[in-house]
Parts: sequence; structure tokens; C-alpha cells
Amino acid sequence: MKNILFALLIFLGISISAQQTDIQSYIKKESIGGKLDFTKKVDEKYKDTPMIVFVDAAYNKKDFAILLWAANVRNLGIESFDQAVKIWEEIYKKSLTDPEKKALKTGFEAKF
Repeated sequence: MKNILFALLIFLGISISAQQTDIQSYIKKESIGGKLDFTKKVDEKYKDTPMIVFVDAAYNKKDFAILLWAANVRNLGIESFDQAVKIWEEIYKKSLTDPEKKALKTGFEAKF
């Protein structure tokens, strides 16, 4: 009985790990030019607006796109802010600036 329970726990752990890998792969694939690339959408919707106000703070279009990206990756199953930062930096091959990190944190914590 203990062996069956142990095997089941190992299987669940492997399955959850595989799902996280699938989620991260999807995010990486869709973040540039895909469904999670909010740059064009923000530019089109706010073309005449230099700053976008969200929760008592103003964001430029680039940072607002990062905010939307963060909210979406959290909804896809990324559970920690640090993990979201790591994924974003892997995708864009650069470190987040302080304003970008603030936007990502706000988006990650936002309830849509």
C-alpha cells in the first residue's frame, strides 16, 4: 500500500512538473508576436494617450503592456512573482528596469 501511494505521489509530481513546463513553453511562444504580446494592442487602443492610469499609478505604454502580460501569465498558472520575472527576463533576454518590475508586480497582483 505504501509503495502504491509513493508511486502515485511521484506520478502526480511528474505530471505537475510537466504541466508547468507546458505553461512556460506556451508563455514563451506567445509572448513575442502571439496572444501574450500586448504591445500592439496597447499602442492601438491608447494611440493618443501618452500615459495610462491603472490603480492610482500612471504607466507608459510599454510598462502597461508588461502589466497586462503579468496578469495573464498569473491567470495561466504561474504562481510566484519571482517566477514571472524569471520567465519575462528569459524571453526578452534582459533584466527588468525598476518601472518595468513595478508594472509586472502590479499586473501579477491585479484581479481582473
